[in-house]
Amino acid sequence: QNADGSLVHESVASDLEVANSICWSLDGKTMYLADSPKKQIHAYDYEDGSISKMRLLHTKPSNQRSIPDGSCVDSEGYIWNAVWRGGEAESFVQRIDPESGQVVFTVHMPDNTSQVTCCCFGGANLDIMFITTAAEGRDDEPHAGGLYAAKLPFRGLPECRLKFKVP
Repeated sequence: QNADGSLVHESVASDLEVANSICWSLDGKTMYLADSPKKQIHAYDYEDGSISKMRLLHTKPSNQRSIPDGSCVDSEGYIWNAVWRGGEAESFVQRIDPESGQVVFTVHMPDNTSQVTCCCFGGANLDIMFITTAAEGRDDEPHAGGLYAAKLPFRGLPECRLKFKVP
């Protein structure tokens, strides 16, 4: 914050093309961040508002259009990532092991929907995954831009609320 009370921003991560998909480990000590054009999901140590020790957690295959987009974390600490395929093929949401970076479960989208943008858990038991999609340029996809819901054998977490005061 500046002396005049205005807020200031600063870069905390470099060498990113498009920062996407920030989510956190269960203990709040690891921040996950996707760099969409590089097809990578990184993990960072997080403490007191600072990140350090970036490490590559997961990379999408280079031989296909699979771009990591929005993410969330479930009650077991696994990362769920919406995979944008941009017209090349049907999209999906993948559950990724936070230790190994391996995909351990996949939710496939119906109707050739190729532009999955984000996911989150909801419902009374937090076992319904809500998945958003984009419609831009996808007139050939009947439900592009729609909101999907899938009942899963996994549970999510309630979304956290950001609480801070601006003087």
